[in-house]
Amino acid sequence: MKPRTPLAWSGNARGALWMLASAICFTFMAALLKVLAQHGFAESQMVFFRAAAGFAVLTPVALMGGAKAWAVKRPVQVLLRCLFSTLGFFASFYAFAHLPLAQAQALSFSRTLFVVALAALMLKEPVGWRRWAAVGIGFVGVLIMTRPESATFSLASLMALAAAFFFGLAIVTVKDLTRDHSTLTLVLWTNGFTTLAGAPFAFFGWIQPGWLDLLLLILLGVFGLAAQSCYVRALGTGEASLLGLIDYVRLPLAMVMGFVLFAEQPDPASLLGAGIVIGSTLYITWRESNMRAPLKPPVVE
Repeated sequence: MKPRTPLAWSGNARGALWMLASAICFTFMAALLKVLAQHGFAESQMVFFRAAAGFAVLTPVALMGGAKAWAVKRPVQVLLRCLFSTLGFFASFYAFAHLPLAQAQALSFSRTLFVVALAALMLKEPVGWRRWAAVGIGFVGVLIMTRPESATFSLASLMALAAAFFFGLAIVTVKDLTRDHSTLTLVLWTNGFTTLAGAPFAFFGWIQPGWLDLLLLILLGVFGLAAQSCYVRALGTGEASLLGLIDYVRLPLAMVMGFVLFAEQPDPASLLGAGIVIGSTLYITWRESNMRAPLKPPVVE
């Protein structure tokens, strides 16, 4: 019997490979971010390079698509989406630069908890008691990881939660905007907005990179864009509910990368909290997939 070719694979199998590629690229981006932070580069400069790389690659594609790729029907909502994503970028880059990779990654998954609450408040989506209970349990896991009453709580922990909140706002906003805007339009405007918004902050504290640092900054943008592109490709190929589960492979990848490159070892409380957060978000994903056809989660990173 002849082996199956990639073209014969199921959509879910191909989507799983794209999601795995996205997780690997994101982990490399996070590691590069941390290395550059250790070299003295400000998070604002790294955000600028990340967004500029995305905008530079997407602009030719948008130009080939004509004016339709740039057209927005609800500019205020699109502007808010761009603002939420930009604030999420700044907060998440600060968190990944100053927290252990595994802890920053685990806290980033809490955005699913914010999405449930924000969708109920902003979009009036019905949320049953089971999902509210999962959200509450998930935030208990967040408290265990951050331990706000102890000396280990830091600005970086707060920024990780702020990033999850702002990305949650962006996702809820995009849920409404995808009714009359394409993914290309939304991602294009977000990268352009973040590039312009980040430029003043980047150049205010600009550090002139050497050749090695310049290469690392370029790779930061390349891996960030690759992670985003693979994520979009995955969701366009397989079922969102399944691929959302595979996305959690980012946590063990972050643990391995953190241990190998930075000698980071997660403490028991962080592992317990991460397990609770992931367990609650997995339940929310499963619950939504059984209640209705799941919406494809939009890309905000």
